[in-house]
Amino acid sequence: MTGCFGPPGIHSTHFHYRLIMNIIVICLDTLRYDYIGAHGNTWIKTPNIDRLARQSWVFRHSYVSSYPTLPHRTDAFTGTSGSPFHPWLPLPFDAPTFPRALADAGYVTQIIHDTPHMANGGGNYDWPFHAWTFIRGAEVDRSWVMDSAVEPANWCRDPLFDCLPAPETCGWYRGHIWTNRNRTSHDDWNCAKLFRTASQWLLDNRRRTNFLLYVDCFDPHEPWDVPPEYMLMYDNTPGYDGRIDPRMLFFRNNPNLSEVARRRIAAGYAAKVSWADHWLGEFLNTFDESGLAKNTAILFTSDHGTRTGERGGIFGKGGPTVEYEVAHTPFMIRTPDGDTGSSDIIVQPMDIFATVAGLAGARVPTGLDSNDVLALARRGQPGPRSIVIAGNQVKEWGRNEGTLLTAIDREWTLSFTAKPEASVLSRHGSFDNVASQHPAVVQRLRQAAIDEVERRGTDPALVSWLRSDGKAGFPSHAKFWDRYPGPTGYYSYFSRLYTGE
Repeated sequence: MTGCFGPPGIHSTHFHYRLIMNIIVICLDTLRYDYIGAHGNTWIKTPNIDRLARQSWVFRHSYVSSYPTLPHRTDAFTGTSGSPFHPWLPLPFDAPTFPRALADAGYVTQIIHDTPHMANGGGNYDWPFHAWTFIRGAEVDRSWVMDSAVEPANWCRDPLFDCLPAPETCGWYRGHIWTNRNRTSHDDWNCAKLFRTASQWLLDNRRRTNFLLYVDCFDPHEPWDVPPEYMLMYDNTPGYDGRIDPRMLFFRNNPNLSEVARRRIAAGYAAKVSWADHWLGEFLNTFDESGLAKNTAILFTSDHGTRTGERGGIFGKGGPTVEYEVAHTPFMIRTPDGDTGSSDIIVQPMDIFATVAGLAGARVPTGLDSNDVLALARRGQPGPRSIVIAGNQVKEWGRNEGTLLTAIDREWTLSFTAKPEASVLSRHGSFDNVASQHPAVVQRLRQAAIDEVERRGTDPALVSWLRSDGKAGFPSHAKFWDRYPGPTGYYSYFSRLYTGE
C-alpha cells in the first residue's frame, strides 16, 4: 500500500519510524479537583482516579484558560491561548494540533468520545485524528426523533421537586429521553459505552508502540443522571430509593427549591463523579491486563469544575466568573518509566500539546503557548507561569459591569472587574471576599492579569481600557477576535436542536 489520504499527517500503515511509547490522553468533563480522594477529599469515592494518581506525576496547580467546553479543547488541541481566550467556534481545518504533530512523528491516532459538541454541528475536533468514534447519549445529544417516549427506569416524580416546572418544558428533556430510550442496564449509559469501547480499542492495539488514543468523556457533566445505587452513596435520606426526578436535572437553580432538594441535587454531582470513576476503572483494568502499561503513558485531566451549591445554592459552571472550584482541574501523568512525583508548576490546557509531544519525541511548532510540564517537573524546575487568567471570549466585556475574567496564582483567586473597587478576592478554598483587607494583592493580580492579556495579543485598545480601571470609554471598535472567523452561518448546534417536537 502506498500513498495517504485525509488530513495532513495521515500515513499508510507502513511506518518508517521506530517508536517505543504509546500515549493515552483522557479528559473528563466537569471534574472538580477537590472531588478526588487523592487530592484530599475524604467523602467522595474515586478509587480508580486515586490509583492512577499513585502511579503518576500529580500537578497541584492546573487551571482552565479559555472556557468552557469547546474553547478549552481548542486550547488543548492547538497549544495556543487565544487573544486572550478562544471563543466557542469549530476547530479550524488548518490549525496545528497535537494529534497531527504525533501523526507526523509516525503515530496512529484515534479519538473516542461522547462529548456532543466536538462533532455534532461541525465541531471538527475529530478531524485531526486518523480514526474517530462518537458514543451517543450525553446531555444535548439528540440522536433520534419519536412521537412519544418513555422515561428511563431510574426516573420518577418526587414531591420534593413539585415547585419546579414540568420537565417537558425543557428541550433537553426530550432529546435525553429519546437518545436514551433503550437504557435498561448499567452498560447502556453513555459513560459505560465510552470506556468499554476504549477498552476494546486497547485490546485491538495491544501490540502497537506508536498509538495516540484520546478519550473524551462528557461525565461528570450535567445532567447528573446515574443509577439509584450511586445516588444512595451520597443521599441516605430515610425512604429515598435513589431514583431521580427529571426536574432536578433541568431546573436545579430555581429559587423555590428547599435545602433538602438542593442537597439531593448536590448528591447527584458526587454520584456522577463516582460513576465516571467506576467506568474509568474498567478501562484502567483493561490497560493493566493488556500489558500496555510497560510502554504506554497516560495523561489525565479535566476541562473545568462546577459549583455544587456552596455559593448561594447555585449549581453549574456559569460565567463569566470562573470561581476557584470551577477553575481548578486535575492534571496527572503516568509514564511507563514508573517515576512519580508532585509538582507545584502552574499548568494550563495549552501545555497538553508540548507535554504529549515531549513524550512522543514529536516536533512542537514555534509560537505556541505550551510547556512540557512533565520535563520541567522531572528537572525540578518551577515553570514559566506565576499567574493564569481564565474566562470566556471578550465580546461581552463592554456590556458587563461585573467580572471580565479571573486571575489565579498559587494562593489567591481574583474576579477581575473593570473598576478595581468591585474586584472580589479570596484565598483558594474560601468563599470570603477579602479584597478590602488585601489591596496590595488585588493590585498585584490586576497588573499581572492585564500584562497577561496583553501578552496574548489582545487588541491594544482593550488593553488600554483595562489599564484605565474602567475610566476610559469602552473601545467598541476593538477587535474581539482576530485569529480565524467562524464559518458563515455557524452557531452552536444545540441552540436550534430542540425547536421542534
